[in-house]
Amino acid sequence: MNNKKYIIISVIVGIVFLIMVVLIGLVYSNRDVIFKENISNGNETNENVNKVKEEPKEEVPKQNNEIIKNEVTKHNYSTKDNTVINEMNNTLDSIDTESNSSNFSDKAKSTFISIVDFLFYDGTIKGVTFNELTDDGKQKVLEIANKIDVKLEEVLPGYKDKISSATSNAYNKASEIIKNGASSLNNFAKEKLGDENYNSIIDAKDELVKYSKNALNLVGSAGSKLFSNTKDKLNDWYQKKFKNNKWYLLILLFNL
Repeated sequence: MNNKKYIIISVIVGIVFLIMVVLIGLVYSNRDVIFKENISNGNETNENVNKVKEEPKEEVPKQNNEIIKNEVTKHNYSTKDNTVINEMNNTLDSIDTESNSSNFSDKAKSTFISIVDFLFYDGTIKGVTFNELTDDGKQKVLEIANKIDVKLEEVLPGYKDKISSATSNAYNKASEIIKNGASSLNNFAKEKLGDENYNSIIDAKDELVKYSKNALNLVGSAGSKLFSNTKDKLNDWYQKKFKNNKWYLLILLFNL
């Protein structure tokens, strides 16, 4: 009986041992595949961990600098501001289309004369004077006026010198004042044109009147104090408006 038990136990142990040998053999024969998969899985795990570590935290998007700039420089133009600004922009845009016309030289001269009349002689554009504009509106108008002058010079170099020999210095001085005003309204003052230049334009009004016709003017609905008054009235207006102004002498002193 005992021998039978030993035989059964031996058989079972032998079977178990045989199974273990077979399993060990299988593992050994497939060791490359098994270890390769383990290494691969380990690498993938490490990569995923590294990605989690390296993945930057989501930042709150910063406001675009251009948007901030636009918000800071946003202007609230008045109705009169927009009326003049739109007309000035239309004038600027029309230069390219009108530059090939046969009488563009006269149109260029007439346009600048009207701009000077508006800025320095209380002329009107669409019934609005420069003094009626807000400071923001004045600044914008000066910027566009300078662009118009620059554009006209590009298309027709020296056009201001050809308006009239008597007013060449005056219109070039006006151009300089407009340019300075375009960079900052604080740099603009009508009085900076000076006595001699003011009077030279007034004295030449009869010669300049041919340029005031609307057919030649790129500035629509421009009203002129310069061409609608006699020289005596203009001189009287100039004396009252500037010569008796207490700030006039100070401006002249700063320009010396």
